[in-house]
Amino acid sequence: MPHDILNSMRALREELAQRLSLVPEYRALVALDRSIEEICVILQDSDAAMDAQAAFAQQPSSPPQAVAQAQPQARKSAVATAFAETLAAKIDQRVAARAAAFPQAHRA
Repeated sequence: MPHDILNSMRALREELAQRLSLVPEYRALVALDRSIEEICVILQDSDAAMDAQAAFAQQPSSPPQAVAQAQPQARKSAVATAFAETLAAKIDQRVAARAAAFPQAHRA
């Protein structure tokens, strides 16, 4: 009996997912969720790299290999920051465009 319920729920979920995939706003939401998740992973990696760099800086000498490993993490952080800023700017532009499309009388 529980397996039948789970199978029914999975089928309902799949049907709903297919219907929602036709809605552009939902697809945008899914894309944003994925991007947020990826940026969080990159930033977590970046935070770990920064912690490692701080610990490394306290050591008397620094081997070239550790410095070389820290540099890609810094680049990932810069890429994530640039991506987030670009995404925020695009969203701001769309919000402003939609706000401009509606006359002031219709706003609450």
